[in-house]
Amino acid sequence: MDLIGATIKVLSHSDPSLIGRQGIVILETQKTFLIKEGNKSIRVLKQNGIFQINFKSRSLIIPGSQLVGKLEKRWWLNG
Repeated sequence: MDLIGATIKVLSHSDPSLIGRQGIVILETQKTFLIKEGNKSIRVLKQNGIFQINFKSRSLIIPGSQLVGKLEKRWWLNG
């Protein structure tokens, strides 16, 4: 399951300039999110952050370390 189209907010990150940034996930790789924030896009490393993700009528707070890797291995996000 990929998170493209989900709303995401950076709650904590090793890069303090990213904390509080939010938008829509427009691309996801094994290690990063590309987030559309207004009229610009920002790339965020997953490993270094904690994220609030809203999708499928659910809101989750997830450490980025649990999101790193192959998308199809996210059995816990399905459903």
